[in-house]
Amino acid sequence: MAIDGIILNKEKERLVKSLPMRINRITQISNDDIVLNVHADRIRKDLIISTHSLYNRIHFTKMRYDTSGEPNAFVMGLRKHINNGIIEEIKQINYDRYLVFYIRNLDDLYDTKHYRLHIELMGKYANIILVDENNKIIDALKRIPPFENNKRTIWPGADFIWPEKQDKHDPFIYQEVDFDKSLVSQLMGFSPLLQKEVFYRLENGEKYQDIIDELAKSDKLYITELDETMQFHIIPLKHLGQASNAYEPDDGFDLIYYDLEEKARIKEITGDLFKFTQRQIKHYQEKINKLNETLESAKNAQELKDMGDLLYMYGDLDKKGLEKIVTKDYEDDDITIKLDPKLSIKENANKYYNNYQKKKRSTKYLLEQIDIAQNEYDYFSSLLEQLQIANFLDAQMIKEELIKYGYLKAGNKKMPKKKKDKYHLYQIKFKDHLITFGKNNIQNDTLTFKYAHGDYMWFHAQSYHGAHVCVDTSTPDEDTIRFCANVAAYYSKGRYSSSVPVDYCLNKDIKKIKGSKAGKVSIRNFKTIFIDPERVTSDIVAI
Repeated sequence: MAIDGIILNKEKERLVKSLPMRINRITQISNDDIVLNVHADRIRKDLIISTHSLYNRIHFTKMRYDTSGEPNAFVMGLRKHINNGIIEEIKQINYDRYLVFYIRNLDDLYDTKHYRLHIELMGKYANIILVDENNKIIDALKRIPPFENNKRTIWPGADFIWPEKQDKHDPFIYQEVDFDKSLVSQLMGFSPLLQKEVFYRLENGEKYQDIIDELAKSDKLYITELDETMQFHIIPLKHLGQASNAYEPDDGFDLIYYDLEEKARIKEITGDLFKFTQRQIKHYQEKINKLNETLESAKNAQELKDMGDLLYMYGDLDKKGLEKIVTKDYEDDDITIKLDPKLSIKENANKYYNNYQKKKRSTKYLLEQIDIAQNEYDYFSSLLEQLQIANFLDAQMIKEELIKYGYLKAGNKKMPKKKKDKYHLYQIKFKDHLITFGKNNIQNDTLTFKYAHGDYMWFHAQSYHGAHVCVDTSTPDEDTIRFCANVAAYYSKGRYSSSVPVDYCLNKDIKKIKGSKAGKVSIRNFKTIFIDPERVTSDIVAI
């Protein structure tokens, strides 16, 4: 999923076209990611720089990223030295996976200072390093002290050492390629994925120079979807055997990385809700299994009562010393009843009656406990599904919900402040209608019982945990019904299934189940439509 040197070179060319860029604001969105809000091409743009070990990249983004709270020392240092600075030049050397921003700024005394911002996008070694005009490191996002790497120390005050140059050739100039050897070891900027594609095309009759020319001329990002993963490059990846779609590069990067990185940020910032919910699901599943086993053993309660009745039919109720008796049951079959020889027949009968009452009471208790455990299992299963499609603010709301219900402690650490959205719901415009939906329990309750009018049409995937969806009309046409049903199906556990049943009715026919947690409702007067879920590609806005 990482970008290679050739893709980065194309991104560098696009960034260079926007020079000069003024840095207006620097924000931190996670431990690995920062966003430079820049003034370029006469408009404001967000330039995301990610040093995540799997998702490292740099590009302009249209997505809304929420900040992680207080910025770290490195980001504060960037604000001090390069905020309001001008990015005058951007360089990439030898198609390696790093860029250098040359930045001019004024210090507190209005003297001109020059800085270099080194953006190294090399997998788990990805880093951002700020260097002054004397080649001294001011600070780095990921510091590396001398005892960890004495060849290339990355520490405030240390001399900056450039990454080691690789002994490879420029793929757009070099012609003497040995196709019996690895292209990655011969050519700058090549990744194993691109190597596979080139070898595949060569085996299928394409010429090497034609492939290189296609790489040189490309201005698109081609994405191939495989199950739940995406592979991409600046040329179609024919070796994957699937059709690819062409995107403007920045839009393509947003499509590939936003959801993936949001999940990583959710885990990092909200205390790993995924693991917590998965543990709870496992706990309640095991509890349900054990309760069912105990219930199964309690099902012989009626047999105990029958034995007590049969003992009372015995002739000598005061007789003691017997370990068992053989008598006839109600179907005139022989039955052996075990006895306590210390007790009389009557006392043994009462013992069987007492055990019957205990079993009967335990059966009722077990059924109640199984119902409680099943509700908890369903609740945490729904949360896990919600986390699969949650952005950071959605996950924050889920964490607050768990704190409210007492599953998590609030702790002393302050949660990042939520944006001042009125409802924190999501909205899509379709034809002349507004379609609104929630992606977690709190949002679903807000939509259904606070936002939507009684005559709005309401949608939800049947028998799946998922989004509540409303459209602002009581009489949607067939296209609108199908669109709303697709939103409900896609934002549910059934998103990768086919022919998903979606129930719909007027919002006034929705009732909250008394005593239930947020998000649980009962419906009446509903109809059902079956839908094959497709990715929701319409523009979604938070309200």
